[in-house]
Amino acid sequence: MNLEMRLKDILIACKIAEWHSTDLVIDYDLDLSLGILFADGRVEFYNGSILEFTESITPDRFRYRYQYMNANGSLIFRYDNVPHHPEITSFPDHKHYPDKVIESEAVDLRQAIEEIISIIVDE
Repeated sequence: MNLEMRLKDILIACKIAEWHSTDLVIDYDLDLSLGILFADGRVEFYNGSILEFTESITPDRFRYRYQYMNANGSLIFRYDNVPHHPEITSFPDHKHYPDKVIESEAVDLRQAIEEIISIIVDE
């Protein structure tokens, strides 16, 4: 995985989110010599909903979590690839809802943000 391109994709996704947000914070650490990228952030959308995200890329693994919550902090959905649902056919990738976990292809931050924007626009 090209870490510089991955970071660029994350930053572009955040720029897209800015158009629909009131607050956006991102922090990242890129070390090409070690082959690592850690990025996390928080987006508060204009309707009060919140996205918290984390990506962790090392030479031996890639982890992500995109958690979308309403203004009260209650889960709307979360995509992640933590290997804790082996019964899901898309293991380790999956999507959480408040009352269930379903299979999901791997998604990236931009896809999660675009899904959130669709939800907000449809409200």
